[in-house]
Amino acid sequence: MIEKLPKQVSEIPAVDVVGVCRSFDGKTVLEKINLRLTGGSAICICGANAAGKTTIVRIIAGLMQPDAGTVKICGFNVKTDASRVKPIIGAILHKSMVYPQLTVEENLRFFADVYNVGDGKTRTQEILNETGLSAHRFKTAGVLSRGIMQRLAIARALIHRPAVLLADEPFTGLDGDAAKYLIETLHNFKNQGGSIVMTTHNIDFALRCCEQVAVLDNKKIIFNAEVSKINVGEFAADYLSYARKNR
Repeated sequence: MIEKLPKQVSEIPAVDVVGVCRSFDGKTVLEKINLRLTGGSAICICGANAAGKTTIVRIIAGLMQPDAGTVKICGFNVKTDASRVKPIIGAILHKSMVYPQLTVEENLRFFADVYNVGDGKTRTQEILNETGLSAHRFKTAGVLSRGIMQRLAIARALIHRPAVLLADEPFTGLDGDAAKYLIETLHNFKNQGGSIVMTTHNIDFALRCCEQVAVLDNKKIIFNAEVSKINVGEFAADYLSYARKNR
């Protein structure tokens, strides 16, 4: 279960990005980015390589500061309320961020302690069951297959019951079965009230687990719509052309 938020917090956007800009060495990468996501839903940010998708995720996570604009998670400012944001956010980034020399269970118990999860032992067993990792609990993380390692990365990101999950290219390197399991896990997280900000090049998978899609092109969000209101076939075939035509 996701940690229950105060009523006044749960009624405001889970993720609220307003006017975010970011430059590197004088080159603008993001310009006036606006995104809003409600609880229990997911958005996929699509874009070409080096379009700035990972930069957006890192800014939302608080790992990078924007040059301008604000990011709020459940009403808390990522920059000024960092101590309030940390317990309600989880992240799956390009690296698994687990310790290869520890077992699956040891990794989860460690991160439960890092996040001060009061019922760490019980929560570890719970997340092992939820992510299908019980059969792998005594395996050293360094020997896991790509699919099982990704499950462990997800379990690590969810161990502290966050309200918002950031997933940067979570389907990379996964076979069909592993991808299907990941989609089910993401749906379960949303069904418990969680919200997801995702980037992926696999548009078919994104459309299966997200209610909203946004397209990043030439430093800006040029398209943002509910999946139920777009032609998913055309979008999946060429999202950039679709976005430019329907912006």
